[in-house]
Amino acid sequence: MKNINLIYNEIEKHKERLEYAKNKISRIELNEEILENPEIIETIDSFIFRFSKMQDTMGEKLFPLVLQMLGEEVRNKPFIDILNRLEQLEFIPSAEEWKKLRELRNNLTHTYPWEKEILINEIKEALRYSEKMINIFQHIKEKLQLRKNR
Repeated sequence: MKNINLIYNEIEKHKERLEYAKNKISRIELNEEILENPEIIETIDSFIFRFSKMQDTMGEKLFPLVLQMLGEEVRNKPFIDILNRLEQLEFIPSAEEWKKLRELRNNLTHTYPWEKEILINEIKEALRYSEKMINIFQHIKEKLQLRKNR
């Protein structure tokens, strides 16, 4: 079984850098013209990368490990079953919400540079959803700590 603290550290790194990029973006009026500015593009690219990495790390590493720590078998279990179980155990608010996060991550990474209006809308949505993702991470850490202290 993997060490939960190593995964926490990895997610924290992504979270810190995600929040840094998010704070920089929040000071900018998002429109198609800003996508011509290389410095802003660099910040947006950083945000998209960290959003994706945090989402991936939570889904691929943290979620299965949480269930393993609770004594559940996750090998060969479909991801949707892992999400549904985490929702049942109240580690995540909703499997559907996480699927939306994953869909948003996929859209962000597969939008073409010339699809500026679509990209701006997806960035705005990711800015909102990034806070939800961070809150889910914090909630999981707190819930596991409470179980550990019992």
